[in-house]
Amino acid sequence: MAETLEEISYTVGAVDLEDMLRGVGEHLQRSRLSRKWKVTDVEHAGGPSYKTVQAIENGEAGHIESLDKCAKALQLSIVDVMYAVLASRETPLSPEAAQLVRQFNETTIAGRTALLAMANALPAAASPRGPRLAPPAGPRASSRSRLGPPAGKRRTEE
Repeated sequence: MAETLEEISYTVGAVDLEDMLRGVGEHLQRSRLSRKWKVTDVEHAGGPSYKTVQAIENGEAGHIESLDKCAKALQLSIVDVMYAVLASRETPLSPEAAQLVRQFNETTIAGRTALLAMANALPAAASPRGPRLAPPAGPRASSRSRLGPPAGKRRTEE
């Protein structure tokens, strides 16, 4: 059981305020739409004004009181909504990465230094959009045009 809790606690995720407000607004909007409610229905159920509900759903919430009022009108807890947003943004670490984190926490200063040196020596991971291609090296490559062969070697039609 303790091992399971330990694995769950190793997650990576960062949510800034803008992302959090956008996530809360989307969550509340999904809840409203699942009930087949209009924005004015939230207001009639004790929520904030329909304009404030629209702003919340667009990620432009002004006050936590407005968020709470909107959530309560939808019979939700704002704490649960925020927790759901945070949980949806977390990325669990791989078993190998979790093992490294455990080793880092349990080792000496020298061991931590060695782990950091090893991590810094690793090549960077490819971005989610695909690997970045480095520009060709060398003086010849930089003088070439990407659109055709070098200027002195153009083919002519016969």
